[in-house]
Amino acid sequence: MWHTQGSGKSIVMVLLAKWILENDHNARVAIITDRDEPDKQIEGVFTEAGEDIVRITSGRELMSLLGQAKPRFLCSLIHKFGHKDVDDLDAFIKDLKAQPSKTIGEVFVDECHRTQNGKRRKQCCGPC
Repeated sequence: MWHTQGSGKSIVMVLLAKWILENDHNARVAIITDRDEPDKQIEGVFTEAGEDIVRITSGRELMSLLGQAKPRFLCSLIHKFGHKDVDDLDAFIKDLKAQPSKTIGEVFVDECHRTQNGKRRKQCCGPC
């Protein structure tokens, strides 16, 4: 779904996520962003809508919670999927694919346009 800035993506996401959980009692929703500002915004919009959402603070916490049935709403930065001291990112990704982590639920990706190539950029040159 394409939206412009300020057009209500976050509230649409809340409504869609609530609909998914109401219609699939085993579903979970993880909302992944690529910057701290939209991650905080997602947490705020869900909270204001009366929904509990867990904002992930570390990669270890993310991987642990993705393998559990609850919480049903999670938000995280895409960078939490990586590893700080990885020199050979291609080898790291190959290892992850060989032994995928157990996950439960659906995943929405929001605003991750800077990181969709599967590799984390060392620095951002500005808006894409």
